Amino acid sequence: MKIIFLPALLSACVRSLIMAVMLFAIVGCNDKTNDSESVPVTTRESVASAAQNTAAIEISIVDKQATFETRSLFAFMQAQRKQSIMFGHQHETTQGLTITTTDGTQSDTFNAVGDFAAVYGWDTLSIVAPQSEGDVVEQIKKAYARGGIITVSSHFDNPITDKQKGVWPVGTSWDKTPAVVAALPGGEFNSVYNGYLDQLAAWANSLKDDNGKHIPVIFRILHENTGSWFWWGAEQSTPEQYQKLYQYTVEYLRDTKGVHNFLYAYSPNNFPEATEANYLERYPGDAYVDVLGFDTYGAAENNADWFKNVVDNAALVARMAEARGKIPVISEIGIRAPDIEAGKYDNQWYRKLIASLKADKDARNISFLLTWRNAPEGVPGPDGKNVPHYWVPANREENIQNGTLDDLREFYNDDFTAFNRDISGVYNIETRVK
Repeated sequence: MKIIFLPALLSACVRSLIMAVMLFAIVGCNDKTNDSESVPVTTRESVASAAQNTAAIEISIVDKQATFETRSLFAFMQAQRKQSIMFGHQHETTQGLTITTTDGTQSDTFNAVGDFAAVYGWDTLSIVAPQSEGDVVEQIKKAYARGGIITVSSHFDNPITDKQKGVWPVGTSWDKTPAVVAALPGGEFNSVYNGYLDQLAAWANSLKDDNGKHIPVIFRILHENTGSWFWWGAEQSTPEQYQKLYQYTVEYLRDTKGVHNFLYAYSPNNFPEATEANYLERYPGDAYVDVLGFDTYGAAENNADWFKNVVDNAALVARMAEARGKIPVISEIGIRAPDIEAGKYDNQWYRKLIASLKADKDARNISFLLTWRNAPEGVPGPDGKNVPHYWVPANREENIQNGTLDDLREFYNDDFTAFNRDISGVYNIETRVK
């Protein structure tokens, strides 16, 4: 079992002490094995104790009043990203093809490889009324108790057409009626947008562990804004308008509502030409962003060019993050949905992905990559019957036969991937905000 901690930031003496404690704590667990559901004893407390005996780590983040644990999460990812790429999965424990309960104790990932994802993704669709994806607070608390990392994306309804919901996508995020200007202060529907943020803020401020401490969240604001399928997209708003709404969202949550357990993520689509100028066109500014990401989906077949583009974009955000003191990630990645719905697959996909990223001196420095949800309800296929809609191969006959389960397991066994049991000390690092 790989334990990712902070050797680059600690003295040789402290590193030796930590290693001794860790080896004592995990005797017999020095590889990735198919253990029981609960993540085995880690050395989070021991690592934290040693780390706290060193000088506090200086960080620069959007929220200068962020909680201890939120600051620690940022410092952890800054160091971890040079050692591994963490695996993330949307709705890790709340949706799946092989799970028998959605109470936060099972996942398709665990059933496939014997461990949970390191990064657990959810969405405002589980937070803002009507919570169409179901409340997930208890599942988040369980993921956090395992030492997992929480990220939340935002699919806010269109504030202009919100009350007009009828045939999908009217009133939803995918309703392309331009609404960015209307959502800003002075706009006709600013109060509606504020209503979404009020619910999110109330949720964040009440999101606490069993010890009463706020659980940190990486909040991904109005993602894929360089596409045009959401009301905040490139055809629906100018770069300046989008930037203002992103900035307003941060300021409203942080300054007006007092949310201090968020790190803020910016995630456009991948760029065909991965240049800093392209990335910065709609970028809201360093003062508003902690995590630099991008979303990307590619074909199941003949995908060599797409994998190269993934590496180019990952290398770009890694270099930009290094220069700005940010965290680089791939905030969404997978085979494009129409290919999955058509039954297409690539049984080398996960191995190609990690091999490609590892081979590039910059791209290998991303902190995590996140795949989308495994939807048990599926989608209608060509024959009218529902087809499973998934991005993590599950431990079921279809994935065994087509080789995709073995592909995921090889990805899991790669020394450079990190799952839940591979990370420790995430929330116990002393920091100083500059």
